[in-house]
Amino acid sequence: MMTEAGLIADIDAGIATVTIHQPERKNALTKPMWAELSRMIVDLGARDDLRCVVIRGGAGAGFGAGADIHEFVRERRGFNKARDYGLLHAEALQNIQSCIHPVIAAIDGVCVGASMVLAAACDFRIAADDARFMMPPMKLGATLGYPELQILLDVLGRATLMEVLFEGQMFDANRALHIGLISQVVPVVDFDGKIANVSNRIARGAPISQRMHKKMINRLTEGGSISAREFDEAYLAFDSDDFEEGYSAFLEKRKPVFQGR
Repeated sequence: MMTEAGLIADIDAGIATVTIHQPERKNALTKPMWAELSRMIVDLGARDDLRCVVIRGGAGAGFGAGADIHEFVRERRGFNKARDYGLLHAEALQNIQSCIHPVIAAIDGVCVGASMVLAAACDFRIAADDARFMMPPMKLGATLGYPELQILLDVLGRATLMEVLFEGQMFDANRALHIGLISQVVPVVDFDGKIANVSNRIARGAPISQRMHKKMINRLTEGGSISAREFDEAYLAFDSDDFEEGYSAFLEKRKPVFQGR
């Protein structure tokens, strides 16, 4: 089902696929699209029947050409408009990072600017071998906000982020793999099958395990001391139905059927 903002949400076998659809602009993201993406991720995160979320570009137009430059004058010219836009952008990214389900960025074709930040906010990224990446703010006289920079810094590290921002050069999927932006490069002819295989493997896992690991990794990324309550929370899974099912299935040499309880 496509929303008015140009996003498509499909759910099948516990996997939600969110498709960015604005092919006439190479799937560039408008302000309404950011707002809708933010709401959509919150709604998906509230669904206990889901196991995985995939974000991708549609219509063969690539993952995305960044923020839609055609609305820059109307939506981003001047401090106040730029800040309001930035807050909306940051909210969507935060919702992706805090979504209880694993979120995969499936990247083919162009992936630049804000679309690259969007991909970096996902839990991990798989790219087709035709993917191309770039951060172009230096060519526009624009800047990223602190939330966007933090996301890229966490993924790329300081020196690589400086290089990507200061040079503003396009780079390919192999370079993206080398610098840690993506975890896998897949031939474009095998791309859809690879995304399906990965998302299905995630969906077959124990939801409590997947969700707790994401929560704990996010917490470790924040830094600071782990409280006694947080430390103990890591072991609550061993009281769950999922653990009993997984353990029994292992002993019985069968595939587990997890319920997320």
